[in-house]
Amino acid sequence: MTTAIYEISLILPDPHDPRPRSIRVSESYIHQEKDLSAAQKAAILALPPGGTWTGRAIRIQRLADAG
Repeated sequence: MTTAIYEISLILPDPHDPRPRSIRVSESYIHQEKDLSAAQKAAILALPPGGTWTGRAIRIQRLADAG
């Protein structure tokens, strides 16, 4: 069974805040995220490996599947 991994990045990072501006999350995180609508979740979960979804402030890319 493969597990989809996504990288969530801020589109406009704060130049005065040196903290990392992206995180890697599993498919279950996408399912549980309260700030995404059902339609947004469906679009993100349908991404092929390497596919990207862009919102107003974030970009989500599906990374290569891990076995």
